[in-house]
Amino acid sequence: MDTELDGRLLALRQAMAIAIALSTRSSPQATDMALELLDDLKANLDKAPSDSPFDKPEWVVGAHDELDGIARLVRAFTQTPEPDEDAQ
Repeated sequence: MDTELDGRLLALRQAMAIAIALSTRSSPQATDMALELLDDLKANLDKAPSDSPFDKPEWVVGAHDELDGIARLVRAFTQTPEPDEDAQ
């Protein structure tokens, strides 16, 4: 079951990334906006305050990983450089 689910999640991640990349590939501004939207989704996934003493739920961590994976694939497909780690 886990292997089948992992395969379906991977396929979904790749399909979303390809759809975003194809729809924004001719416009760097559109690609940047799509990547910003993915970052916004990730940032607003859990409404807990950033200084909350509680750990993030497992589903939030998993969703963050999925959104990061989609953003990496979009950057790869559109040949957009990765953001500087120091800038964040």
